[in-house]
Amino acid sequence: MSKLLKNHLYRLLEELACGVAWVCMIPSRKAGAALVLLILIEPSCGGIGLLGALSAWYAGQAAGAGKGERPVCVFNGLLVGLYIANVWLVGSSVLLLVVLGGIFAGWLTVALGRLTRSLIKLPVLSLPFVLVAMLTSAAGRSFSALQFNPYLAPPELLGTQLDKFLSAIGNLYFMANPWAGLYILVVMLVFSRYYLLLAVLGYSVALLFLRQLGAAPEHMASSAWDSNAILAALLVGGLFATPSLLTAALAVLAAVMAAWLALALGRMLEVAQLVPFSAPFVIAAWFVLYAALRNNRLSSSFNLSSPVAPERSHERTRISLARVGAPSSVPLVLPFMGAWTVSQGFSGQYTHRGEWKHALDFIVMKADKSFTRKGNCLDDFYCYNLPVLSPAYGQVWRIVNDVPDNLPGTINVAANWGNFVIIRLYNGEFVMVAHLKPGSICVLPGAWVKAGDFIANCGNSGRSPQPHIHLHLQASDEAGAATMPFHLAGVLLSMPGEEMCYELAVVPGESATLRSAIEGDIRPFYLYAGRGIRYSVAHNESVCADWNIYCEVDELGRLVLVSSRGGRCFVEANGAVFACYERNQVTDAYFDLWLIACGYTPVSTQVESWQDKYIPARLMPLLVARWLSVLLWPWVSAATGQYQRGWDASAQAWKQTARVQQKLTGIEIECAAFIAPQLGCSYLGVKAGSDRYTFQATRIFQRPDIGVPGWESVINY
Repeated sequence: MSKLLKNHLYRLLEELACGVAWVCMIPSRKAGAALVLLILIEPSCGGIGLLGALSAWYAGQAAGAGKGERPVCVFNGLLVGLYIANVWLVGSSVLLLVVLGGIFAGWLTVALGRLTRSLIKLPVLSLPFVLVAMLTSAAGRSFSALQFNPYLAPPELLGTQLDKFLSAIGNLYFMANPWAGLYILVVMLVFSRYYLLLAVLGYSVALLFLRQLGAAPEHMASSAWDSNAILAALLVGGLFATPSLLTAALAVLAAVMAAWLALALGRMLEVAQLVPFSAPFVIAAWFVLYAALRNNRLSSSFNLSSPVAPERSHERTRISLARVGAPSSVPLVLPFMGAWTVSQGFSGQYTHRGEWKHALDFIVMKADKSFTRKGNCLDDFYCYNLPVLSPAYGQVWRIVNDVPDNLPGTINVAANWGNFVIIRLYNGEFVMVAHLKPGSICVLPGAWVKAGDFIANCGNSGRSPQPHIHLHLQASDEAGAATMPFHLAGVLLSMPGEEMCYELAVVPGESATLRSAIEGDIRPFYLYAGRGIRYSVAHNESVCADWNIYCEVDELGRLVLVSSRGGRCFVEANGAVFACYERNQVTDAYFDLWLIACGYTPVSTQVESWQDKYIPARLMPLLVARWLSVLLWPWVSAATGQYQRGWDASAQAWKQTARVQQKLTGIEIECAAFIAPQLGCSYLGVKAGSDRYTFQATRIFQRPDIGVPGWESVINY
């Protein structure tokens, strides 16, 4: 078998499994493989369903479907095949009809999918199946060669409402019996425990809603309202959402709407002797997602571009909050040099109220005073006339440079903002730096500035009783427009009486003193495509593995750390931090230990201690920690790390120690890494319970590529 054919078959089988799992909203090849076994319990129906899936896959391929589109073609084609196999007796006519329906479903998936993404920015879901199934049902009555399948009552499991719930889940694959539903539920549970909660919530609330309105039992029995409600809940609250009370409420809303639409559309289509299939689910999901994604407060809770299990989405969001700040918040750098103190923070007691609550004022304090002598003149104030820097990269949009400074203690309400600079950011929002010294602004509208560029001097113009810098973010370029959330990135922060600590992302409170963490050269890995480090790994003093990590670039241009055992995670290094995120689920305990010790490393030489507030507990080497993170999610899904660092003269490297603890259980590990300049992490030691692990870097290497020869060099100590 040629390599080309092998690659084709591997891609086909992989995307076929993905498409089968997509029917119940599970983005997992392994789950898809398990569900293929389910639909093949009835070989004739299952085989015809897979024939429809294959026809749709090849049709999508012919229509230019991309990697993300082909599994959607598969699940629409599969549903068409399963529907036809359940309605008509198997024969040559049915096979022809399935192939035709599958091809049509595949083409519709590509065409309608691109249309819905361009018009409403939402996925096509199972709309192609709905259209093909309706057309097939209508046309089928004209085909004399087709014979209807006799109806068989589904078997009972418990004979209670639970049977109906399980049958509704089984009906997702046109297997409306509780045993099939139980099998799907087990697969769902292995993939995500949160999915079960959403399914039960969506079904129960929708059932309560319909009963409260007095829905006729015969209409409920014939409308598949329950399957539509479950699908809507899983999609809106699980597949595309970060788990939270808000997204769970939206999932329930989508489920109720889908149940209501199922009854309404069922009655309307009854005249044409048609059923709505999964149209209620599609419409309900679209309405809820469309509204949510266009609300600034809700949109950050959804991710349509790369759907994952709710537990992984929760992990991704928590890491982002701990390290980068809220998704709706914009990172800015400090607009000054040296140490300044926040005199008024967000929702401050003086002027940071209402529409202007997201703002910070900065002054310079010495011995608890902002001025020397009596403070009668502006030059007495420590911050007056000090340099003001650009807080972000962007284009200077507006300036005012001619408002006189006030005498100390007086204000100018006629020119409230005084002299200011407004900079337009990459995302179309605007940052404002105000109360500047008249005549000191050295940038003009249209000029491009980067973070840290000198733009003016600190003054006392506008509504400013003492010299200070005012900083805020706003949606429009109008001076004094309503403010928006932002945070400061890469700062050293201290509160009165406390030691200074490093914060990668922070919204400082009043009286916090901040200074920028100056960029240094402390990187556990130097990110060059193809570059890697080889380690000799020992477990309890016995060498057990030759293990390595290297860097590669993915198809979207993102840097990825890859281990020799298949572990992967995205990585980013900038002037503030070396940070890893989105670890895949391939088992590699060595990679996990390396990430715990080095995956969140400030690069500034000024940073001596910091905290990682969210480390996925699944990375910890102790089996009990991993199991508890699964069984007791989300309460023990994370650990926190306390890090210390200092220069070790004897090793000529930075020694970085960490104590990582899972708070509710008390489980902890200790790490010590040596980070050598221009090399990276040269040594790592980990203590986990009674186990000891050591990583000794032995070689650096370059993987070969077109035009780039491979090489390997021994590390001399």
